[in-house]
Amino acid sequence: MNIKSFDDLDITDPIMFGLVFSNKHIAQPFIEHLLGIKIEHLESPNPEAVLSYDAEHKGVRYDVYARETNEHGETVRSFDLEMQMVDTKELPQRARYYQSICDGVALSKGDFYTSLREQYIIFLCPMDIFGHGFPVYHFENRAREDANITLNDLTFKNFYIFRKYEEFDDPVVKAYMKYFATKDADSRETETINDQVSYYKADTLIRNKYMTYEFDLHESKEEGRAEGRAEGIAEEAAKALKEKKAMAKGFRDAKVPLEIISAQTGFTTDEIKAL
Repeated sequence: MNIKSFDDLDITDPIMFGLVFSNKHIAQPFIEHLLGIKIEHLESPNPEAVLSYDAEHKGVRYDVYARETNEHGETVRSFDLEMQMVDTKELPQRARYYQSICDGVALSKGDFYTSLREQYIIFLCPMDIFGHGFPVYHFENRAREDANITLNDLTFKNFYIFRKYEEFDDPVVKAYMKYFATKDADSRETETINDQVSYYKADTLIRNKYMTYEFDLHESKEEGRAEGRAEGIAEEAAKALKEKKAMAKGFRDAKVPLEIISAQTGFTTDEIKAL
C-alpha cells in the first residue's frame, strides 16, 4: 500500500482536509460562497465525525460535518463536506446513505418530520463522475412531470468537479476550486487555507501521529488494525486542537496578553478573541 509522506500531504488528502476545514474561519466562508448563502452561526465543524443510528446499522464517517444553529442552539442547516479523490462507482448511493443517517440522528423519537432542516451533502471531486461536462452538479428531488415542481424535502446533494475550475463563474469559488486542483493559492481565502495547511504540517503532535500511522500501514498485515489507525488520526489531532484552543481561551480569560498567547499557540489574535 502506497501512502504519502507527511511532508507531501496537501489539502486533497482527507486527513489534512478534515483538519483544515474543522476551523470555522475557513469552513464558514467556503460554505457560504459555495452555496450562495449567509450563515449566522456555524458550530465548530467536526473532522472525521461519526454518525450512526445504533450499533446494528452501518455508521458513516464524514470528512467534515458542520451545523448552522440559531440563538437557541437548534439546527438551522447541516453540511457534510467530502474530499473524494477516487471514483468508487458508488458515490450517488453513498450520498443517499449519508443523508439518511444525518436525518435519522437529527430526528428524535416523537419529533415531527417538520423538524427536519436543510441538509447539504457536498462532494469535492477532481473527476467528472457523471460524464456530462458540467463543473458542478446540483441534485434535489423534482417531479418528473414538471421539473419546476420540487419536493421541497430540504435535501441537496452537490458534486463540485474542481479540475474544471476555469468554468466556475464566481471568482471566489473558482479560486477555491483552482487551489484544490493546482495547490496555487491566489486569493485571500485560499491563502488562509494554505497557511493552515502549513501550520498543521509544522505541528509536531500531528506529524508524530501521522508517522505512526504510516509505519503501521507498512508493517501491519492486519488490514482492519491499519484501517482503525487511519480513522483515529484525525480524531486524535482534533482532540489535541480542541485542548490547545481551551488552553488559549484560559490564558485569554486570565488576561494574558494576546500576543504572548499567539506566540505560544500559533493562533492569531483574532482567533483567540473568537474562542
